[in-house]
This record gives sequence, C-alpha cells and structure tokens, in this order.
Amino acid sequence: MSQLDNPSQWTTGNDAPTDKQKGFISTLASSKNVSVDPDSLNKSEASSKINELKDAPTQNADATAGQPIQDPDSWSTGDDKATGKQMGYVAVMAKKAGESVPSEMGKTDASKKIEELKGKTGM
Repeated sequence: MSQLDNPSQWTTGNDAPTDKQKGFISTLASSKNVSVDPDSLNKSEASSKINELKDAPTQNADATAGQPIQDPDSWSTGDDKATGKQMGYVAVMAKKAGESVPSEMGKTDASKKIEELKGKTGM
C-alpha cells in the first residue's frame, strides 16, 4: 500500500481541505441525501469521506454538480479538446434547447456552453 492509499499518513493530511475537496464532498453528500460539513474536516478526513460517499448508494439522482470551482478562463488545459463528458452534456442540452450541436470545442468553451445551456434548459 502506498502513502497515497493512506491519507492519514499524508504530510499535509492535517491541513484544511482544498476547495475542490469541499465542493466534491458537498455534491456527493447532496446526491446521497446526507449532511456533511466539509469545513469540519481536514484534508485527510476529507479524502476518506469522499471515498466513503462515492461508495454509498445514491439517494438523490437530481442533485446537480453546481458551479465550477475555478473560473474556466484560468484553466491551464482550457484550450485542450473538450472531454467526452463535456461534449455529451453539450449535445444533450443543445438538442433540448433547439440549438445545433458543435462538433468540436475546447474545455473552456465547453464549460461555458454548459453553463449557458443550463440556464436555457433548466437542466
């Protein structure tokens, strides 16, 4: 077992959880219908809680991911080709909004389009 597999041994394990950890915990907790205060956890505990929540059965399938944690314009990989998931979201929402589906987008543009289409479709 490596140190990565054991968060309690991390050198930074007692630090406050990252914004990404807190956001992910909040999203997972919402989908599992459980209450978790990510600010009450340290980084090690947050990692363990994420694993626990990922393994728990989903109770609220309508839970949404919420806003991106970082501004997409600041992403270092924003010009890279959009992920398959991003393009899938864009395709589904664009069709629902009666818009044409772009054939290619970068990650930043796809993220912005997803946010735009969320507003138009209510998804």
